[in-house]
Amino acid sequence: MGLLGFGARCDGDGVAPTGDKMHLVFGKRAFFGYQVTGTGEGGWFVNLPSRDPSYGAGFTPAEWLPVLADAFTGDRVPAVELIRRTDPKDLVVTGGLEDIPSVPVWHRDRAVLIGDAAHPTSPSSGQGASLAAESAVQLARCLRDLPLPQAFSAYEALRRARVERVIAAAARTNSDKAAGPVARVLRDALMPVAMRLLANPEKWRWQFDHPIDWSAPARA
Repeated sequence: MGLLGFGARCDGDGVAPTGDKMHLVFGKRAFFGYQVTGTGEGGWFVNLPSRDPSYGAGFTPAEWLPVLADAFTGDRVPAVELIRRTDPKDLVVTGGLEDIPSVPVWHRDRAVLIGDAAHPTSPSSGQGASLAAESAVQLARCLRDLPLPQAFSAYEALRRARVERVIAAAARTNSDKAAGPVARVLRDALMPVAMRLLANPEKWRWQFDHPIDWSAPARA
């Protein structure tokens, strides 16, 4: 099952503010994230499981909004209220949240891939821009210190394992968001234990704390 992405800004006046935090919620049928400031400004996003291979091609924003609101009927979150306050012109439909687990060829002759072209991860990773910036720095180091094609090979060697690990982590996140009835019960039962483990910063450090020593020479 795939996931569709949506998001919008809306009027959050009267909804309990979340301050500088975004609340992330597993609903019964979809995943919801939202933030409401103290001044009444609101914003939200939805990951909606979909078995439609066309990903709802042809749907207009005005047609999507009631579908999204219906997905959260009965859930104890302000999703329905915030979605119903959204003007269709403010709805952003990002479409399918997809990735490519491994791109087999990163370079050939004098051409090289970087960013999403080399390591396209699902938006669920939250790391697409960060990975692209990291790769740009590493590629620059390799081009600075090594001749072609050694520079491209060294760049790929520095990056491939890390980016594919991030892509795999995002795929697991997507799987949790698209869980079926049985898997959803298991996920929700295990979530308190998982969150206690994830609360340990060391569990996340590999993904978010990735220093690159620019002054160190790149090696073939």
